[in-house]
Amino acid sequence: MKSYPKIAILMATYNGQEWLATQLKSIFNQSDVEITLFVSDDLSKDNTLNDINELAKSNRCIKVLPSNQRLGSAGKNFYKLILSADLAGYDYVAFADQDDIWEQDKLIRHVKLMQQYGVDGVSSNVLAFWPDGKTKLIHKAQHQRNLDYLFESAGPGCTFLMSTWLVGEVKRLLNDPKNIASEVALHDWLVYAVCRASGKKWLIDSKSSLQYRQHGKNVVGANSGLRAKLTRLQKVFNGWYKGEVLKVLTVSYLLSNDPKLLTISKLLEKSDLLSRFKVLRFIPQARRKLSDRISLALMIIFGLF
Repeated sequence: MKSYPKIAILMATYNGQEWLATQLKSIFNQSDVEITLFVSDDLSKDNTLNDINELAKSNRCIKVLPSNQRLGSAGKNFYKLILSADLAGYDYVAFADQDDIWEQDKLIRHVKLMQQYGVDGVSSNVLAFWPDGKTKLIHKAQHQRNLDYLFESAGPGCTFLMSTWLVGEVKRLLNDPKNIASEVALHDWLVYAVCRASGKKWLIDSKSSLQYRQHGKNVVGANSGLRAKLTRLQKVFNGWYKGEVLKVLTVSYLLSNDPKLLTISKLLEKSDLLSRFKVLRFIPQARRKLSDRISLALMIIFGLF
């Protein structure tokens, strides 16, 4: 009898009843893998949790974590999953959103890539789609930069497949009361940073692994269109993005002890013109897309970051 890779899938849900059945069908239709789905619901106001509990009664591969209090964000819900799901005996761990549609070979393709390239994490491009039928390939597979993990994630967390070592390391940091890892808002960014700062490899697959549903309730979304771009610019101007970069820098420095990270952090904490210009020498390694590097440089020069 053929043995398949055992994969634990961590799914955070909140008011997702409208899309959940379609997503679950695509997850349980994955080829050549053995999966268990761990679900944490953030006290949904619709029937999301009821639907999951009903499915769990007849499907032993669905494990529902207790929902005792409102966490208030997808990131915190995924941290709960990392801390609470029993991952003993699994070969790999994946994240799943409640509203996407996975390609049938998503998991096995990424397993093979991890084995082929000896990496601890894989993510991918996605095909965004809208209710009106519009689609757009969201390209995340640009060449990785030495410091990109300090300024961005490796792509949507819903595409992530990770080694159990990597998820265990993230769990260790989240459990450490002296570490600020749990304060990083985006779980996918934290995971990518932990991987890279630990000296491990990450691969970004150029093939789309899922259909990335776009709707009014997306936490981050595809950053397509004027409204999405304005929302992200607002996070830059109100200091949110810089604050997250500084958190990720702190977590990464404690893992790597790279003095360059401490230098960047100290420069970013200052607002004088000289410090801002000193930061610019790190920008060529800061983000994967050229346009993003240019935008970041301009924001730093004009004191907007």
